[in-house]
Amino acid sequence: MLGQNYFQTRSKLGAAVQGLTELCEMADMDPGRVAMLRNLMANLQDPFLFVVAGEVNSGKSTLLNAIFGEDFCSTDVIPSTNQIAYFKYGKEAHEFEFSEEIIEIYRPNEFLRDFNLVDTPGTNSIAPRHQQVTEHFLPVADLVLFVFSVTNPWGATTWDFLDRIHNQLRKKVVFILQQCELRSEEEVAAILDHLQKTAKHRFNRQFPTFAVSAKQAFLAKTSGLDTSSLSPFSRIDDLERHISSVVESSETRLTKLIHAWRAACYVLGEVKEKLGTAIEIVRADSDLLSELEPAAEIQKGRTIKKCEPLFDALDQSFMSAGLQAEPLLNAEFRLLSSLTPSNQNAEEIEGLIFATTMKAVRHSVGNGAEAVEEDVQQLWERVSSEMQQHFHLELSVGENGQPDWSKSRKELAESVERATAEVLQNLDLKVELARRFSRRSRTIWTFIVIAMIATAGGVCLTITGFAPWNAIAYAVGGIFLALGAYTGGRSIQNIRSFYSAILNDHRDKLSDAQRRAFGVATNHFFEDFIKLFEPLRKVCHQHRETYTPHIKSIESCEKILAELERILTPVEKHLK
Repeated sequence: MLGQNYFQTRSKLGAAVQGLTELCEMADMDPGRVAMLRNLMANLQDPFLFVVAGEVNSGKSTLLNAIFGEDFCSTDVIPSTNQIAYFKYGKEAHEFEFSEEIIEIYRPNEFLRDFNLVDTPGTNSIAPRHQQVTEHFLPVADLVLFVFSVTNPWGATTWDFLDRIHNQLRKKVVFILQQCELRSEEEVAAILDHLQKTAKHRFNRQFPTFAVSAKQAFLAKTSGLDTSSLSPFSRIDDLERHISSVVESSETRLTKLIHAWRAACYVLGEVKEKLGTAIEIVRADSDLLSELEPAAEIQKGRTIKKCEPLFDALDQSFMSAGLQAEPLLNAEFRLLSSLTPSNQNAEEIEGLIFATTMKAVRHSVGNGAEAVEEDVQQLWERVSSEMQQHFHLELSVGENGQPDWSKSRKELAESVERATAEVLQNLDLKVELARRFSRRSRTIWTFIVIAMIATAGGVCLTITGFAPWNAIAYAVGGIFLALGAYTGGRSIQNIRSFYSAILNDHRDKLSDAQRRAFGVATNHFFEDFIKLFEPLRKVCHQHRETYTPHIKSIESCEKILAELERILTPVEKHLK
């Protein structure tokens, strides 16, 4: 691509200027700034102008096609060879008769966005056309290509046309010896030497001079053939490098780039100054709101730690309930109760433990819920005060301007109560105790019956005079009575051990369930606290959505302009 470095730099600057234009519009900047940026964009897009001159059939059109690699100015598409053809970009191909001497030709070739071309009639045509070129185009041209045909490079009209050009404008002139495939290398070299000597003699200066075969160059770019098989006389690379050098070293264009870059830097500073305060406020708002969760988390940990005595009290209340139920257990071990066990006692024992524990839990967890509420309220007072001062607005909560924690407090208490009830309902004391009481009673009755039978046998043997068998029968009765008493005592110990084991086992389960329920409910309590600041979060989120695109655009522009600074600063120093 011709002038690749220049166009890459211009494209980057154009992107920055476009981004700044959009930023200014979003930030309601002075309309004058927006207009200035748009003018900068328009100036940056101003195409380069190349003028091509030479005698008829010198190969001017073929040269242009070869340089740009597209067949856009063949003789069959130019309306008149006696008019100056001014090629410009157009979405659709059409022509416009600007005057009798000039016709504007619009083509959808992309390179015409950056390069406008003036293809003149042959210098050996009507002389007034030359005057039109000299007056209208040469002063603003970036490059003037004088094309000489290798078959007749001595045409006087071309040199006469050069005479008409002001000496200051001649620095834009390049000599091109065209159709070199028609001569040998030695002949081409001789003609080039003659052109340079003639120019030195007539104008006392040397012009950049190139010998090319535009036909072969065009085929190399468009035919897809192996370029090494084409004529070595194409030699268009040197000419293209020279054109790129002209494009990339144009003082006028580089000055435009530098002025646009400096203007963009200045406007960016204004935009940052205007948006900077708002952006910093949004960042500060976000930082402040982002501290809510960590602050709540820290306070929640302190609150749960502070409530540790609550769990000790709940544990003690359960064990105390077990002790309070022991008299009912002991009553079941009396002789009469042992002989006539009842399921009612087992139900009363479990019911007493359940009722006593739940009563104590309701009282203790209520105090715990109040302690949590107190900590949350203190956190609210501290944080809400900071928020209201920072955001300059009153948080709308509750009828009296204070949050209502009653629902959260109630949910916490009920949560712990439910967890306690679920564990206590799985004690299964009444069923197991009733079974053990019944088994104990059957065992005792078994020994009593055997003892009674043995004693009755001893009485019968005494009456019938079967001594000493009567004594043995009495002894057997006594032994079974003793065994019954011993077995009854052992069963009491077993039942007591079972009772204690059940309480100890459910003691840990109950503690875990209560702690878990308390922790979850406390977490919900603090979540309710966080939700009170949702309106502020929404406001902050809306601000972020508004300004985040601005921030990204500013960062993008800063990056591009910093990159351009590295490129353009040395150029600016060189131009000075």
